[in-house]
Amino acid sequence: MGVFNRLIRRIKSMFKINSDTGKVFGVDIISSDDMKQALKSWNEIVKAKPIWAGRDDIKTVNIAGLVSDTRAKLTTLDIGITVSGSPRAEYLQKVVDKMLKVLPDRLSDGDSLGGMMIKFNGDGWDFVLPGNFGITAVNGEEITGAIFATNITRGINSFTRLEYHRFEGDIYKVSNKAFRNSRTASGDVTLGVEVDLTTVSEWAEIIPEAEISGLEHPLFAYYRVPGTNIVDRDSPLGLSVFAKAIAELRATDIAISRKDTEIEDSKHLTFVGQALVKNAQAKNIDLPRFVVGLGMGVNDNDTSAIHEHVPTIQTDARIKDINFNLSLVGVKCGFSAGYFVLDGQTGMITATQVEADDRDTIQTIKTERDALRTAIEQAIYGADALATLYNLAPIGSYELNFNFGDITYNYEEDKASWRYYVSQGWMPIWKYFVKFEGMSEEEAKALVAEAADANMTDAAKRLFDSE
Repeated sequence: MGVFNRLIRRIKSMFKINSDTGKVFGVDIISSDDMKQALKSWNEIVKAKPIWAGRDDIKTVNIAGLVSDTRAKLTTLDIGITVSGSPRAEYLQKVVDKMLKVLPDRLSDGDSLGGMMIKFNGDGWDFVLPGNFGITAVNGEEITGAIFATNITRGINSFTRLEYHRFEGDIYKVSNKAFRNSRTASGDVTLGVEVDLTTVSEWAEIIPEAEISGLEHPLFAYYRVPGTNIVDRDSPLGLSVFAKAIAELRATDIAISRKDTEIEDSKHLTFVGQALVKNAQAKNIDLPRFVVGLGMGVNDNDTSAIHEHVPTIQTDARIKDINFNLSLVGVKCGFSAGYFVLDGQTGMITATQVEADDRDTIQTIKTERDALRTAIEQAIYGADALATLYNLAPIGSYELNFNFGDITYNYEEDKASWRYYVSQGWMPIWKYFVKFEGMSEEEAKALVAEAADANMTDAAKRLFDSE
């Protein structure tokens, strides 16, 4: 069993990019101790393992994960990307559709760690989080050089492939090297001996050195969470969406843990002297479940020694404190005040009301969508370049069109608007049936035609009756 556990730990522990990784290619990794520590902290928090959990009976409810998921969900709400203009565009459309299927979940991961790399691999998409890539060159705000790490396990061995992207003059180069990993005495995974790429079947077709000319941007794109990096202003990396609210996240966990403990201890109990318990046992009497023997103590031999435990429950006060912290978490994470509180808005509200109440949320999501769009555009640019390099599709131009859903959308308000449009003759009624009644276009048009025939027949009958 011990050998098995060691094997599991070995498989789960993979090589991460560190400051020494660049030496493989003779370059330096741009990093700082402050960012390393911050990334470690954010990662532990979003995985429900914050430093404060487990201390003094404090549990975590992982509000940080909720914040990341909510930001990603709103940002990618009903996102649509169309690529048009040529046969190359048709190929890229299929590539983009693959991205959109997994984008919300991957964006949530990226939001929790301040950003992520998006890179086309010739078949699908790699969404690479900090720790699995190292930055080697920056031009202004654009990352132009990076090393990516990919891990694969084969039996008791693990392998790492390093993929180094950079510009050398006007030429864009990609170098690939593979290593059989080693382990230090402390258990850390390090690069061991270099092996041929063909050692791992999944890497056998990868070119060790590739060159592309005429590129203006890298083959990868970095999505960066918008905002100033207050941890390290010189770092090209972004800040976690909950980085400014860590104190409030801790306070929320404490408040909820205290409330839960209070409820758990709220069971009504009656403590009685040991003599009374023995007397009941001697007479074969079953005491009620809420009666507990007090044991040795004052008046223990007095059968009338009864002590009531009346728990104090401060749930209302606790919830007020929790809501205060939750509201502050939301504000510090870019949402409108009250977005995450336990007793928020109820009842039907209009989109206009939502827009007025959630102005901060709307602006935050708009800013994040702009950053995501920029990153996706560059990632598609990289996919287009790879398609040319490996002759994956005919060469041709393409045009991108983005569409995002309205986060203030109200179904009933939208339905009423469409009814008004139909009544004014601005829209055919069959479109209303398709959108709101779940009909297919054929079913809706057939229903409209049938209704028109019925109305015409009724009119004809009235005509003949009048004659």
